[in-house]
Amino acid sequence: MPENNARRSALEILEKQRQFDLTLAEIDDIEGFDAFLGVETGEPVEPWEVLEADDRTLENNSRYSPTPVRTVRAALTAAAVRHEEISFVDFGSGKGRVLLIAAEHPFKRVIGVDFSSELCATARKNVECTVRNPPVRRSPIEIHHQDAREFAIPDDAGFFYFYEPFSAAVAAAVLDNIEASLARLPRDAVLCFVGSSLLTEVERRGAWAQSGDTLASPDADYYSTRLYTYTNGSAGERPG
Repeated sequence: MPENNARRSALEILEKQRQFDLTLAEIDDIEGFDAFLGVETGEPVEPWEVLEADDRTLENNSRYSPTPVRTVRAALTAAAVRHEEISFVDFGSGKGRVLLIAAEHPFKRVIGVDFSSELCATARKNVECTVRNPPVRRSPIEIHHQDAREFAIPDDAGFFYFYEPFSAAVAAAVLDNIEASLARLPRDAVLCFVGSSLLTEVERRGAWAQSGDTLASPDADYYSTRLYTYTNGSAGERPG
């Protein structure tokens, strides 16, 4: 029966998601990131739970689920960038976990962009917690409540982080904006993609070359990470 098959498929998806969340919670418990900083970045949020939820946002935005801390740190360590010369941008920054980790490095600025006012408010609260009880933090943090497609790419932005935050259509528009910024003001740039859902979009463009091998996540295979450097369609990478 088609109806029974659809119900079974839906239940299987929900069970997979439940198991995924349990695994992430176990990873987070081991790392102890939130407890150490006195923040809350670990609890997932569904896209229909936020104030801005409508047909358009549900079609184009993913649920909030944070990247494990060790995976983020491994990606930041692997990227050959001059932190002091560039700003870091996290698209779909959610509750701000990646921002807090990136700010451990001396970027000019660490910038988060998210469509949800509630998630941005939580991220600001988390940032404020670290201001009152600071860890090793070297970068100022900015949080923008904004559709990623409408975010103006800063002239100093050189590291762009994506953990499956939105649809391929939104990713295409964001990458168009990044490439337009790089064409207007040529500079080195790195894209960081955690997970595989948006890889087709970046790899079809020809303006980006994968830098090194795929990074195996220290947390789980799902979080495999790829770094891409801007080539502007030329053979090989741009000079540093």
